[in-house]
Amino acid sequence: MGLKYRPLRPRRGLRASRAVIRVHRPWRVWIWALLLAIGLGLAVAWAIDATRGVRQPAAPADATLVAANAALHEQLAEVTAERDRLRTSANTPEARLEMARAERERLVQQLKSAEAEVSQLKEDLGFFEALLPATGDTSGIHVRSFRVVIDEAQPQSVHYRLLVMQGGSKAFVEQPEFRGDLQFTISAVRAGQPLTLTLPNPKEVPLPAVRLTHYQRIEGDLAIPKGAEVRAVSVRIVQNGQVRAAQSATP
Repeated sequence: MGLKYRPLRPRRGLRASRAVIRVHRPWRVWIWALLLAIGLGLAVAWAIDATRGVRQPAAPADATLVAANAALHEQLAEVTAERDRLRTSANTPEARLEMARAERERLVQQLKSAEAEVSQLKEDLGFFEALLPATGDTSGIHVRSFRVVIDEAQPQSVHYRLLVMQGGSKAFVEQPEFRGDLQFTISAVRAGQPLTLTLPNPKEVPLPAVRLTHYQRIEGDLAIPKGAEVRAVSVRIVQNGQVRAAQSATP
């Protein structure tokens, strides 16, 4: 009997599908894997600690450097303090000299202020004395006080102060207003030669006018040439071309 070969064919009605192979791992395998991971972590941590431990011997060298640095800082502080002490000692005489100069300048300023105050008090005293009624009939215009001063700060001028009074014993009696003008004559020496200056000068600043009923205080500056040494100054009060009063003073 003859045999016939027939290939196997899928039956009709069955669908072809892919086969998925799943491997089943028991729970013991998972436990061993977890323990292995923990062991590896511990080994890595131990290796890191061991590496750090190898570097620890360098600490003594760092401590030595720190100590040396601190010693150098201490030496620098000592040297700096010594330098400052020597500098202070060297500057002490100069500082004392500066203090002495400043004190001298202060005393000079106080002396100038005191002299100016004394001069003002003397002028005020003369002013009030001039207001007292005089004996006899002294009516008319009078120069009761006249002073001239040369300021070191302004050597090219002479400062003057003038007190003019009308009436004398009748100083407090009603009188008409007096109107007049000032004239100055400066006697000086320049380069060994005598020099006379008459003011007002048309080229200079006009002088104050004399306007008073009882009294008038006038002050100002008179310009002088460079290098001139003032010896005396005279003042005149002129009205309508006539000299009504005159007085002289020296600086």
